[in-house]
Amino acid sequence: MNIDYFDMLVGIFGGLALFLYGMKVMSDGLQKVAGDKMRSVLSAMTTNRFAGVGTGFVVTSVIQSSSATTVMLVGFVNAGLLTLNQSIGVIMGANIGTTATAWLVAIFGFKIKIALMALPAIAIGFIPRFTGHRKLADWGEVLIGFGILFIGLGFMKDAVSVLKGAPQVETWIACHCSADTIVNRFVPVFVGMIFTFIVQSSSAAMAVTMTMAAQGLIDIPTACALALGQNIGTTITANLAAIGTSTAAKQAARAHFLFNLLGSVWPILLFTPFLAAIDIIYPAAAKIDFHVIRNIQDPEQLKAAVKAAAFPITVYLAIFHSAFNIINTALFLPFSNQLAWLSAKLVPGKDNEEIHLRFLDPKVMESAPMALHAARGELNRMLQEVEQMFEQVLDLVTHPKKKMGKTADDILRREQTIDLLEKEITEYLVPVAQLELSAQQSHEVGGILNCANDLERIGDHCESLLRLAKKRYEKKMPFSEDAIADILEIGDHVRKFMSLLHQHIFDSSGQIMKEADAYETEINALRKKIRKGHIARLNNQECTAQQGLIYIDMLTSFEKIGDHAYNVAQVFAGER
Repeated sequence: MNIDYFDMLVGIFGGLALFLYGMKVMSDGLQKVAGDKMRSVLSAMTTNRFAGVGTGFVVTSVIQSSSATTVMLVGFVNAGLLTLNQSIGVIMGANIGTTATAWLVAIFGFKIKIALMALPAIAIGFIPRFTGHRKLADWGEVLIGFGILFIGLGFMKDAVSVLKGAPQVETWIACHCSADTIVNRFVPVFVGMIFTFIVQSSSAAMAVTMTMAAQGLIDIPTACALALGQNIGTTITANLAAIGTSTAAKQAARAHFLFNLLGSVWPILLFTPFLAAIDIIYPAAAKIDFHVIRNIQDPEQLKAAVKAAAFPITVYLAIFHSAFNIINTALFLPFSNQLAWLSAKLVPGKDNEEIHLRFLDPKVMESAPMALHAARGELNRMLQEVEQMFEQVLDLVTHPKKKMGKTADDILRREQTIDLLEKEITEYLVPVAQLELSAQQSHEVGGILNCANDLERIGDHCESLLRLAKKRYEKKMPFSEDAIADILEIGDHVRKFMSLLHQHIFDSSGQIMKEADAYETEINALRKKIRKGHIARLNNQECTAQQGLIYIDMLTSFEKIGDHAYNVAQVFAGER
């Protein structure tokens, strides 16, 4: 049998490229359709480990890629939105969610004639682009991606089918990729791992494996061993994404690798009894013998026999894929704390590791709801830094300490962190603003940018207060007890105002404005009252003019902090 290997390779890799592109288009469309609901799904991550499993399953089922989910997860852990322990449950759920693609391929790719389904899906999906209806256009994008995905699968099926019946190919596969013994089993496991690393998608790798098995090129045990390797190979993407991130993010990526690696050990060791159990659950595939099928002389009968065998074989593989991921989750979920401990041991943290922001992966940035969720999380972190900075400054203003040493250094470090956060959030949201956003999402992008700017300005005023406190200490200019009491009073109002912001950062109900209006009014009134009291002390010569200038500048900074806090409250309420 003469085989045109060039045409075959073009068909396989061209089809694979279409499959991956179709998966991306479908994934992007599904994310747009899901919209802001993705944020409420993501918030479920923080409840408990079972909710984390459910979240990982739902998100991966929607975006059709466990690699994308875990890369996002690394980004969220890096940003401080999730802890290592919370991320492990999501990783387990993502492994189950990625089996949805295998079922999609098994049910539609080998049961229905692809041309009857793919081209109409693309045609129907393209029509909403002319209607101007945004939601319909998003659903249309899902259909277009669906169609392209299965056209790619069709090309792969046709390209692989030319190998069927080639003695040299069958001999090579039998000698090098058989999973008949535990030693030989490691070869297809390794091949599956490397191939998944190259294509960066376990779903695509699984589709290729199912295609080869459906054509009779590899037997079911070999296909299952390849699937185990693909399960390990998909973790490499998240570990690459963790390069240059925080220790916690690296630990989350390592936890993903450990879970998938350890979860592949028992199926390799118990391979034969595990497949026997699946034979009992789904006996249809066990009855298929491709050696018998290949002896069919009539071409039409042969084609019909191969087509009939394809569906039960791919369903069997989908069952295997789902079964070992579900069993792994059931086995490892009670030991998630121990898995987190082991990950932390493999990637030890540094005691003096500074807080810093790194860009989240572009896969997160391409989804507006997830990007905005991540940006809000960074904004929350920025607000925490500002709150702690203000607490430290207020303490130094009222109780100057010798050289102000460590506390002053810590305040300056926080100010640099706040500046960095503001810069990075702005740069992060620039490409997000260029996506196709709804009016609400566009409003939120502008609001987050305004909030980041106002929080950065609060940090600047805190730094100004630090400089004034240093000047007061160096010039040895003590304030009177009345002056200190006044500063504590206005400082306490500002502190409560910022605490109010922290409570309402994810609340768009507008309830914050009633309290925000009250704080803004009280701070302004206090400044006027304190200023009058200060002028009276000046007239009574209870303080010097230089003391008075420092005091007035401090009052101005407190008022400005209140003004910027009010701006932030307006954004949270949707008024700005």
